[in-house]
Amino acid sequence: MDQDSKFITIKMFWSWAKIVTYIFCSLSVIKKNYYCLAKKLIMKKYIYILTILFSISLTSQELYWYDVILEVDGVDNNKFEETVDAYYSTVDFPEDVSMTFSSINLKGQDFEETHILSFVSPSSQSLANLRASLSGEDWENYLDLVRPFVDNVRVSSGNASRVYNAEEFYPIGQVWGFKVKSKHIPQFTQAFDKLMQTFDAPGFVGLANVTHGISNGENLLIYGTYPDLNSAFTFGPKNEAEAGAFAEFFNVTGEISEFNQSWTRVKINDYN
Repeated sequence: MDQDSKFITIKMFWSWAKIVTYIFCSLSVIKKNYYCLAKKLIMKKYIYILTILFSISLTSQELYWYDVILEVDGVDNNKFEETVDAYYSTVDFPEDVSMTFSSINLKGQDFEETHILSFVSPSSQSLANLRASLSGEDWENYLDLVRPFVDNVRVSSGNASRVYNAEEFYPIGQVWGFKVKSKHIPQFTQAFDKLMQTFDAPGFVGLANVTHGISNGENLLIYGTYPDLNSAFTFGPKNEAEAGAFAEFFNVTGEISEFNQSWTRVKINDYN
């Protein structure tokens, strides 16, 4: 091979070497960029999942409740309410237990009860401790005073597995009662969660399981509160998105549950 041919060969080799080096570097940059992009996407997905889990943890906080529901002779409601208020105003409630005393003002014709005492706590033990403390001479004297006013009484209890707007526990509260087979409760709960992602409720909203004292087969309750009567009268979807969310909720739950009744209470007083 002459000198010129060697020179041309060497020059071609270096040209190819430059091309190969450029391609390799480009691929490295692409690979690096792809890795960075993938890492960003993974981090975004990770943050999204954490956000969802955090949201679920907030809405999944449990509240335990114990309701005493009474049918009171309407001759002297005021005297009955004063007697109940006087007694519970002296009770030393645990710090994490509260009680709301209410009249049941709006209800169906077969709903005979007129008043309700609702004890609520995030701690089942605290709730049990309060119930155990209601004894002794003062308690017996209180029962003797209220017994003549009461025609009937029933007790139920359970836990709220979903809680929204926990700080907006307003004086007017409405209950919707459902009969749901145990195997369908998770599906009902998922539909409720999806509804609440869209619906802007006017106050506290909870989904509660009735574990003791089930009446008429109602084992699942939705409870919501309103700041005033106008909010109660105008309750419902306020826009197209909320209307769609309600329609989807009813489509899902209508196949797996039976709506039983609704009733509304108005706070007389609360304690602790």
